[in-house]
Amino acid sequence: MRVLLLEDDSDAADRVIGALAGEADADITHVMRGEDALRAAAQQPFDCIILDRMNDGMDGIEVLARLRALDVRTPVLALSNLGNTRHRIEGLDAGADDYLAKPFDADELVARVHALLRRAQRDPHPEVIVLGALEVRVKARTVHWQGRFVDLSPKEFEILRYLADNAGHVVSRQMIWNACWPEYRIPPQINVIDVNLSRLRAKLDAAIGRPIVQTVRKQGFVIATDPAGDG
Repeated sequence: MRVLLLEDDSDAADRVIGALAGEADADITHVMRGEDALRAAAQQPFDCIILDRMNDGMDGIEVLARLRALDVRTPVLALSNLGNTRHRIEGLDAGADDYLAKPFDADELVARVHALLRRAQRDPHPEVIVLGALEVRVKARTVHWQGRFVDLSPKEFEILRYLADNAGHVVSRQMIWNACWPEYRIPPQINVIDVNLSRLRAKLDAAIGRPIVQTVRKQGFVIATDPAGDG
């Protein structure tokens, strides 16, 4: 995993590097100036770019805009002390794939990076996601368990698809909100997420006869790669 980190605060950079240090294949290139980030991105491919919005000289938003103008499609996670709605929108509109406010939890940072990598690596237009006997038919927007149709609302389907895309990995409420409510670039509405998740789980539990979407305390939710076998 090759990561380009743009961060001019040494302490913040150490926190990011420390969070990713547990990744066996992590190869992190750390630069402190926007110009150096552009140069590094032009010289070698990276799997992910993490950049701080506020940097002396060329800030992260300008760097991001220039990268996208150069058709650099590498997934970008923007970090910032500026966590209000307007600043989040600016970062996402500039081309960031995800936005994480400081101070951040190390596990959350790693989870976001993994989600960006999976999103970049998977088939962008899969017709069917198969998890054991569970089929999420993306093109048809239908769900089947052991061949039997499971009736879901459009939003319940989107949540299940996102969980299925990340099967075996914990996703937070923020990550679900970003993926399933992209039109609302505001902090996650916990009640909205929980109501839709509760309905989705009830329908899946009734169809399958057992819970397959698990809650991971203080982290988020996960669905197994093989719900019937807990794989």
